[in-house]
Amino acid sequence: MNLKGYRLIFEDDFNGTELNTEVWRYRGTGKQRIANCHPSQVRVENGNLIIKCEYLSAGAEGEGWYTGQISLKEWFCRGYFEAKMLCNDPGDNGFWSAFWLQAKHPYTAASCGGIHGAEIDIVEAFRTPEGYPAAMSNIHCAGYHDGSESNGIRSQCVAFKRLPDCYSAYHVFGLEWTEEAYRIFIDDVCVGVSTWADGVNVEEDELIFSLCAPEKDPGPDAPSGELIADWVRVYKKED
Repeated sequence: MNLKGYRLIFEDDFNGTELNTEVWRYRGTGKQRIANCHPSQVRVENGNLIIKCEYLSAGAEGEGWYTGQISLKEWFCRGYFEAKMLCNDPGDNGFWSAFWLQAKHPYTAASCGGIHGAEIDIVEAFRTPEGYPAAMSNIHCAGYHDGSESNGIRSQCVAFKRLPDCYSAYHVFGLEWTEEAYRIFIDDVCVGVSTWADGVNVEEDELIFSLCAPEKDPGPDAPSGELIADWVRVYKKED
């Protein structure tokens, strides 16, 4: 990604000993599918943000699976967003790593087909049905101008890339969000472009890291896992 014309407006290298709650908040606390989303599953250690999923016999909300989710307190409209991440292998326990943006109302008619609010998944790390490690980018929104499914959500896969070492090596995942399009990058290479659906979002979005819980319980004996982020950066286009 050529960052000429952009300036850095936020970065966190996670070099402290705890999450900087002046800029981050714990998000989505409570039940998330089969897991409890809890601040205890988020830590900063050895220059990394770590979100852990694990089965606890005596967790804060009782026995069961636990995971975590955080978001920046500042919201953003357009720019370049990137994070260097080591993703959890969902083949071990079903939990997938995500780095994403969410508007205030992407899932209702107020979204106006994405113009006034979309969910933009910069990366979701899954395994394909054949078992290959892969990174995906998706957009979700509702409220289409053609009047169909006025409150229904439609989705588009903007990018899909097999990454053999997705769960053993760091990769840089990025999104360039302009007035014209969304562009997805993996390791500085553009892997997908979209103007979908009824237009590019003009509203502010929240920037999120989450280790997402599956619908199916992997059972108490499944191994724990971690989303690890080395750093995150946000750039704004110069006027």
